[in-house]
Amino acid sequence: MLEGVEAALGLSKGSLKKPLYTRVQLWGAALPTNTPGIPCIFDPQGRAGICGDWLLGSSLESAALSGMSLANHIADYFQSGGAHPEEFAIGLQNEFQPLEGHDVGQFPGLESEKKQMNEPELINLPPEVVSA
Repeated sequence: MLEGVEAALGLSKGSLKKPLYTRVQLWGAALPTNTPGIPCIFDPQGRAGICGDWLLGSSLESAALSGMSLANHIADYFQSGGAHPEEFAIGLQNEFQPLEGHDVGQFPGLESEKKQMNEPELINLPPEVVSA
């Protein structure tokens, strides 16, 4: 992964120090249930922006797209000189809508594997277990 960061930043391979400690943790709220249906939220008057996977789905790709969307939106706002902040406000009035459920880490466009429940099976228990 470190090589990927170096490549994305245009650094030479091996230029970043290897981390002393790494850990991966499953986020407890990794399956959002609703979303405003937009890639980011930006309030130029409040000087606040929000991005995250929950705005687009529940995948690493959703998180990256949301972050890039917010970064581009902020850049456009600053390039405009900030004369009309109301034109750059996004997501402040959107109502939340139910989000299609996906498996953790699933990429958009891939189908979830649905586990189908079989009809309950009758189990023949020995008489001594039934009478106990």
